[in-house]
Amino acid sequence: MNVGKIDIGSVGETPPIFAQAAGARIIYLAGRRLGPNSGKGSAIAVPKNSPVKKLADIKGQKVVFQKGSASHYFIIQALKEVGLKYSDIKVLSMPNVEARGAFIQGTIPVWVTGDPHLALVEKLHDARVLRDATNIGTPGGYYVGTREFAKENPELVRIILEEIDKNGQWAEANRKEVAKLIAPVLKIDLPIQEIISSRATYRLRGITPELMQAQQSVADLFYNEKILPKKIDVKEALLTPQEYAAITPETLISEK
Repeated sequence: MNVGKIDIGSVGETPPIFAQAAGARIIYLAGRRLGPNSGKGSAIAVPKNSPVKKLADIKGQKVVFQKGSASHYFIIQALKEVGLKYSDIKVLSMPNVEARGAFIQGTIPVWVTGDPHLALVEKLHDARVLRDATNIGTPGGYYVGTREFAKENPELVRIILEEIDKNGQWAEANRKEVAKLIAPVLKIDLPIQEIISSRATYRLRGITPELMQAQQSVADLFYNEKILPKKIDVKEALLTPQEYAAITPETLISEK
């Protein structure tokens, strides 16, 4: 996007924060709509035979996750919930693909991860979930773009977002069909993809001050934890209210 190769892209929760800190000229176009299953696809997990029975038991344990990811935000907030500090655990940053093998082999006592990795270890290895990210996760993923493209093509952006949301509406009404379509593409066994699809969020929501305040909270936490190199203001990656009105379909604002 920075070199003009793409105009609109889908990202997770934390990449826009780090991109903005690095000077990338991106803006938020739309967010992911949260639903009743939001957060269930991310969890703090332990092997089935682990002596760790509840979240508070991870004090002093080696906890593996990808630093600077949504899992990082999640574990900090989850620790607060049970009266623990970040310094109460031994943190090891590891990419999910690498961590998955180590978890299966039993060399990782506590793993903070999300789908598809979570679904795989739950289904095939009976991993136990200590806490999923329900009501504690980041605000969700986004569609981002360049300011120039959004300003010059508001009607086109509006149509693109509307069509993506229509696909999402169909997907949420046909989750088993979605699993059948996606499983061969991602080379994931169908039973595992069915778990992933059952708790995935496919609809979009418009950018609102409340959503961006939640995103700012994530950015501030990462800065305070010295993960983000500098403090950022997410408002600098926003369009004006008038510009959002021009690109945001009605379906992204309504609750239906």
